[in-house]
Amino acid sequence: MTDTPRTYTVTQLAEILQLKPATIRAKARDGTWPYLQFGPRTVRFTEHHLATILTTSEASPPQQRQTRRTRRPK
Repeated sequence: MTDTPRTYTVTQLAEILQLKPATIRAKARDGTWPYLQFGPRTVRFTEHHLATILTTSEASPPQQRQTRRTRRPK
């Protein structure tokens, strides 16, 4: 028996990522996120796609601002 990869629909992926389905479709359509397409309206995402989406969407922590404090004249 072969292990078939788990696939997610647009709605399922939207629930996992807590995004709107329209956002998922837009990211796939503009090529930002990888996906499988089985027809003009049938889109699926694998676990590998999900891992790639999470990795490429990861933002680095903001750098601490170097502020230069000056004292007010008395």
